[in-house]
Amino acid sequence: MHSLNRILQKISYGIYKVFFVFATVTFAALLTMLLANVFSRNFLTGSITEVEEFSKFVFTWMMFMGISIGVYHKKHLGVEFVVEKYPQKVRRAFVLISDILTMVLFLVLTVYGFKYSFSTMKMYSPILHISYGMVYLCIPLCGIFSLFYCVARIVDDFCQAAEKGGDKT
Repeated sequence: MHSLNRILQKISYGIYKVFFVFATVTFAALLTMLLANVFSRNFLTGSITEVEEFSKFVFTWMMFMGISIGVYHKKHLGVEFVVEKYPQKVRRAFVLISDILTMVLFLVLTVYGFKYSFSTMKMYSPILHISYGMVYLCIPLCGIFSLFYCVARIVDDFCQAAEKGGDKT
């Protein structure tokens, strides 16, 4: 079980690094595009319509990949101030329930994200002619990787609990 945990944690970290680089590059590109558009709007003839449309798509991808990064860092929504008042065993149960509910949420996001993405695959943006399905593909990808992070966290929590239990005997 511990070797599986090490493998899952290495894969999780590798995916996280790819997402982090992606988020950093897309943020820099988005900032550059928006600054160029503001400059164009204020000092040249007008806005660059392609930049406006593309920046919306980049922001959507960046946001959903950022959600996965947040799940990796365990920064998703939680009620920690209530859980902290309970004993350790109860806290572990709350964490497990929270992780399972989070997995259900991301499973729904994945399933319906794929349905929505595939249903909009033949719809194209008016200016860049990019398939909306490709833009919305970030939704189920966020769900898949967030599910993976949740599974990796549950396995890690069980391994850590087993180590702590083994140390006491």
